[in-house]
Amino acid sequence: MNRTPLAALALTLVAASALAGAGTFLLDDFNDGDAVGWGENDFTGIGIYDASSGEYSFRTASPIAVDDPSVGTVESHWERSQGAPEFANGKIGGTVRANTYGTTAGLMMRDNDITASDYGFFGSTSFGTFYIERYDFTAHPEAPQTIIAMADPEEFPFIAGVTYRLEGSIVGDRLKLKAWPVGTAEPEEPILSVIDNALKPSPSDEIGLVAFFDPEPLIAMGVGQVSVSAAFDNISFKPAKRRRDSRDDD
Repeated sequence: MNRTPLAALALTLVAASALAGAGTFLLDDFNDGDAVGWGENDFTGIGIYDASSGEYSFRTASPIAVDDPSVGTVESHWERSQGAPEFANGKIGGTVRANTYGTTAGLMMRDNDITASDYGFFGSTSFGTFYIERYDFTAHPEAPQTIIAMADPEEFPFIAGVTYRLEGSIVGDRLKLKAWPVGTAEPEEPILSVIDNALKPSPSDEIGLVAFFDPEPLIAMGVGQVSVSAAFDNISFKPAKRRRDSRDDD
């Protein structure tokens, strides 16, 4: 999904058409050293993608000014999720690490390049915590990003160099985010939960990973440029159960 204003691949574990009712399954652990099956959307013109280390890393080749309209966006989507309605509701998870101060990184659902919209579940080093976004350029071209829920940075810090397990879920209009540092106990409850019905499922939706920067807090702190850098690993997805009441699909 663009943040700027302006031969079939075989599945490793399970066919997308057979997802409904399935448990959590692994999309990619990048242990093979590549990111086959992941499409790249680099809005900076200097984005670099690399999975040779066994994790999927995004970075910009040089620093980007905080007033650049691309906001440093380097994105990747799982190609098999496009056109598969099973991915519109469920839980995406993975490990996320921002390698540099200023980087925001996380997971997306209902990511749509046609409407330039998504729901995002992010950790932001500039805000110092986690948030859920609704991005909708079609409806609000002048200010497409809306942070619909943000955690307390004192209670739930997000720090550059620390690897977190991040999980974002959407079931209908209920969105939840759970996050914790790798190596610590998983919290029992999500740290954020919110109702939002602005972005309906679409055949063009995808799930994906993204790194960028949040200009507002950086400008307020006098930061002039950011070298965006983040790493992702062990990306998983759990489709929502098909039933009338799916509120316990965390």
